[in-house]
Amino acid sequence: MSKVAARSAVKTAIQMVHRLKPQTRLEILNFKKDRAVHVERTREGQLRVAEDGYVRQEWHVDEREAEALLKDIIPREFPRSHELRFTVKNLDKDQ
Repeated sequence: MSKVAARSAVKTAIQMVHRLKPQTRLEILNFKKDRAVHVERTREGQLRVAEDGYVRQEWHVDEREAEALLKDIIPREFPRSHELRFTVKNLDKDQ
């Protein structure tokens, strides 16, 4: 888990999404952990982006669409946050 300044969160999130391997998830949470954005790379290589906070939505997109989506979602979900928590988790049950 690492803390990232909110003003650089979009750039950091996009860089981390490019490095995600199949069956891994990037979680972005605020300090209280009551709002979150999850980006998961599926086995097929698609990205599942889930917004869980003010709005609860889910999208299945490619990397280019995910970039545009994150630029929209992160400021909406974390308008007053100064630091965000970034965590990468492995979703594969075999390991």
